[in-house]
Amino acid sequence: MNIRRRAFATTAAAGALLSAARPSLAQDAGPAPTSRAPSPTLLQERVRHEGVGLAAAVVETAGVQFLAAGAQQAGQQAGQQAGQPGPVDADTLFEFGSITKTFTALLLADSVVRGTLKLEGAVEAVLPDGLKLRDNAGAAITWADLATHRSGLPRLPDNLHAEGADPYADYDRDALWRFLKGWQPTQRRDVRFEYSNLGYGLLGEALALQAGSRYDELLRSRVLQPLGLNGLRLALRGAPPAGLQRGHDAQGRPVPNWHFGAIAGAGALVGSARMLARYAQAALGLFEHPLQAAFDLALLPRADGPSPVNRVALGWLSAPLFERQVLNHDGATSGFSNSIFLDPQRRRASLVLANAQVGVNDLALHLLEPRVPLRDIAAERRSSERPAVTVDAEALAALAGRYALNPQFTLEVRQREGRLFAQATGQGEFELFALAARRFFARITPLEIQFEGEAGAPPSLLLMQAGQRLRFFRQPGADTGR
Repeated sequence: MNIRRRAFATTAAAGALLSAARPSLAQDAGPAPTSRAPSPTLLQERVRHEGVGLAAAVVETAGVQFLAAGAQQAGQQAGQQAGQPGPVDADTLFEFGSITKTFTALLLADSVVRGTLKLEGAVEAVLPDGLKLRDNAGAAITWADLATHRSGLPRLPDNLHAEGADPYADYDRDALWRFLKGWQPTQRRDVRFEYSNLGYGLLGEALALQAGSRYDELLRSRVLQPLGLNGLRLALRGAPPAGLQRGHDAQGRPVPNWHFGAIAGAGALVGSARMLARYAQAALGLFEHPLQAAFDLALLPRADGPSPVNRVALGWLSAPLFERQVLNHDGATSGFSNSIFLDPQRRRASLVLANAQVGVNDLALHLLEPRVPLRDIAAERRSSERPAVTVDAEALAALAGRYALNPQFTLEVRQREGRLFAQATGQGEFELFALAARRFFARITPLEIQFEGEAGAPPSLLLMQAGQRLRFFRQPGADTGR
């Protein structure tokens, strides 16, 4: 996908599905424009077409500009109705989702700078009861493997029962250790990128064990407090953050907030645009703080990510943007979508937070680099508003499975409660709607999927988006649950 046209391969939302499948270098588009303030109506126009509420920030050496539009819905306590909507602003709280991974990676980098561990060290050295963490050739999985999604661990553990509205809340350390004891690795470590929430949950827990602490306490003392980010908090089981709004699905319907146990290091942070902008300022060295060496280590690309041009640092992914390299991470929960970009060369950053499951990567990239155009929402709307037909649950179940475009990029298809969902490598889950028994479309982004074969498990699927037709082949023995 051409980076001038849309977001690149680091997106965790479904709005740029093919970005990880077909990355490409940006072509020259003439001289860079002089820095200018973004239009205050930019977010208002987006909310008019999709989403519920948005908050954004543009970070430069001269300061930070905040934008906001739309509404937030007050959080819902047990047994109570949600509060009345109010306006979104720079201090509205959002679930950060997978942007949390960059904080966990920074915690790892800080441990390396302190000399308490080495990136090449074996993670199993800190695990309890002699628990081993090795690949299928017996090599020990390292801290760097976890932080670069190259450990071989799956996206999620198979003993995570994620069918409910709060899928990570009940997954604790004991469940994590049980999974690791029974895990049968199928590949060598450090041979390919495979996005893993499990790996980052384990990274957070292992760092806490190494320090003799809890993940939340360690993150607060080593990262949040030194950066002046005391307002950031973790959505932990039994301790929902005060003041957190409700999120919404792609159709704008309120959905429950998420809470975390042992997977907290992958997605539990909650905060505002103002807080995330300060984090970006810290990453770019725009104020003095004790973690600059850790940021320098964390932001250094070190291995292939979803593709050779999209290399992975500790937590972050990089890609070429016109004449320079930028870094990005997106985040998504069932009710929130977020994106943050860093441009170290120009000491500039951008971020967008949404309180609905909608695509915002293009907005964030446009705020970073105005030469990158925004999505054509009207055209997408026309494509996505087609009526859907009903397909019985048994036929849907036959379609579920893992399909691979290449070793680095897969599409997992799941059947749940009579509905079909898809999730690409490193991206958020989205629902598929049927045009026919084996032909589906998405409403979160304009694409279609044709499952091939007349009946039973399809041997492959054809994904059609933006004029491209890509064939994904079904992988034998893949988990088709959830």
